[in-house]
Amino acid sequence: MNSILKKYIEKLKNPRVLVTIGIIGIALIFLSSIGTNDEKTAKAVEDFSAEEYKEGLEKDITRLVKSISGSRRVTVVITLESSINYNYADTVEESGESKNDNTNTAEKSELKQGYITVKNADGSEQAILVSKQMPEIRGVAIVCEGGDTPALNEKIQNAVTSALNITSKRVFIAGGN
Repeated sequence: MNSILKKYIEKLKNPRVLVTIGIIGIALIFLSSIGTNDEKTAKAVEDFSAEEYKEGLEKDITRLVKSISGSRRVTVVITLESSINYNYADTVEESGESKNDNTNTAEKSELKQGYITVKNADGSEQAILVSKQMPEIRGVAIVCEGGDTPALNEKIQNAVTSALNITSKRVFIAGGN
């Protein structure tokens, strides 16, 4: 057993073997750093603006209308009520005092609201996000070839109201060339 172990130790003293082990170690470190970049990319994809949300909806509705109408030239404009609403974990502390003299009664109360935070690995603090609410759609305007015909207009309107979960009053469809 000792002779086999001594044989392997002798081979490890060879410079070629040491260089090969070093290159493998550097490659493993490089591969592990790629995994953290994927996490950062996933986090960046998660955080997007209301404008990007609106543009994504417009692209989806454009594809939907193109497939229904057969028209290549479709214009879709979506308006939103507000921006993205973030709700964070918070605490509310209530403190109150009351004084009761013979003739006067006074009460004083205070509400203190604060957010629950966590410390990140770099030492900074970040509030805990409870929910993220996407903005409500105010209206949709669609211009496409044949949009004036009642049958196509109804098909597009039904598809858009179903896809966006909005009422038909919020959808306007017009024909164009």
